[in-house]
Amino acid sequence: MSMPLLSVENVTIRANDRLLFAGTDWTIHADEQWALIGPTGAGKSLFVKALCGRLPVVHGQILYFFDDTPSGRAYLRRGEIVLVSAETQREVLQQYAGYHQARWQSTESDGVLTVAEFLRREAIEVNSPDEIRQARLDESHSATRWAQAVRLLGIGPLLDRKIIHLSHGEGRKVLLVRALMQSPRLLILDDPFGGLDEDTRKLLFGYLTAILENGQQKLLLVVSRREELPDRITHVLGIAGHQVVTQGPRAAICASAFARELFESGPQPARGDLLPSIKTWPVRPAGTPLVELQHATVKYQDVTVFQDITWTMRQGEHWAIRGPNGAGKSTLLSLILADNPQAYSNDLKLFGRPRGSGESIWEIKQQIGWVAPEIQIYYQSQASCQTIVNSGFFDSIGLYHMLTPAQSQIAIEWMQALGIEALAERSFHQVSIGEQRLVLLARALVKQPHLLILDEPCQGLDGQNRSKIIHLVDSLCQQTPVSLIYVTHHLDELPRSITHAMHLENGRMRIE
Repeated sequence: MSMPLLSVENVTIRANDRLLFAGTDWTIHADEQWALIGPTGAGKSLFVKALCGRLPVVHGQILYFFDDTPSGRAYLRRGEIVLVSAETQREVLQQYAGYHQARWQSTESDGVLTVAEFLRREAIEVNSPDEIRQARLDESHSATRWAQAVRLLGIGPLLDRKIIHLSHGEGRKVLLVRALMQSPRLLILDDPFGGLDEDTRKLLFGYLTAILENGQQKLLLVVSRREELPDRITHVLGIAGHQVVTQGPRAAICASAFARELFESGPQPARGDLLPSIKTWPVRPAGTPLVELQHATVKYQDVTVFQDITWTMRQGEHWAIRGPNGAGKSTLLSLILADNPQAYSNDLKLFGRPRGSGESIWEIKQQIGWVAPEIQIYYQSQASCQTIVNSGFFDSIGLYHMLTPAQSQIAIEWMQALGIEALAERSFHQVSIGEQRLVLLARALVKQPHLLILDEPCQGLDGQNRSKIIHLVDSLCQQTPVSLIYVTHHLDELPRSITHAMHLENGRMRIE
């Protein structure tokens, strides 16, 4: 057996006020490449944060053998481990924008880095002094490394864009490029394919496969789908209930009941089994226009996001919106959600009223339920998950109104429908990214909206929870008057109730 690269020895970690992973032992050897799997809320992201030194070890030790010394060391030097995750993306964006709507305010981007500035500065900051000196001595090597990283995920057109103006998927691409440029001793990619379009996923998968075949860069991949495991991954670590429950060679773990249950969708429940006892739901006459766009164009300086979009969505329709990263999907949604000020310069009607005719943002939002990865990036409340769900009645960040007994019961029933009632008293920021998405879905549903907008609702969820979300959406569409806009990069996540489809690409719309 080869020398160890990293060793977890009888470790217990602390996250907030909880002791987790008690007595964990695990070792990565130099000739191994590992992936980490587990159900939603199992503690995968907490575990890799501990490996990076971002959570305290209260018992045992984590040893790093990055100096090729037999005894290892219990500390990390800067840049030796690089983590890319939804949380690191949130940390980057919150440096420049404290609230979601700031992304659409072009006048508020002074002092915000462009992608090119972000990559160059950050790449230098995290590398060791020796690497910096070598890069400066060998400018051709540095330029080659830059070009390869930029070409890898096709981010050349993004280099002059501001960080906060990127879509969620584009932002994930930039973080991946930055991490690959840094060449750390261990690169941890937590849900690396999340939010990426199909072509980019294939490109990244091929590049990661090449890295694994080369063997010079050690990877730890945290994935939620079987197809996200490159063939060159040699070993798999399984986590459930904040404990390591299985580890070993890839073939054995992937053939186990643990992996089968994790990756495969569950049986479809009977219609209505997932829905709470809904007594009333706002009803509009079938065919009533909900969203009307006439020749809409959105531009930021010299960048045209989309142009000449004419589209009408009517009551009772359920739309899928697809397209590559940066195609304008999030921008289109921002017009509908009343977050984008360019709505006023376009011919846009929402729920029969022209935008800018005197309606408030809150009057619009009261009729819309919305779930997206971007909400999690900017949602900074430390409130409990129950409070977050309750705030959906008022579209507020935090809860500043008393609920009626009926509202309280509705909120509890939606949490039960999504299987998250056990999270009620937990802080929103103490639960996993996947659990946060389920909490936000319950928040979107409590007010029983006319229009439900779900942007990548299954991103990062395990097979059982993906299945639950899809079945819930189908039940909603079948049994309530809600109309749906559903955005996804995965065809297998499309609910069966979808009636219409739109494809956005290169600034243009195509009805499918």
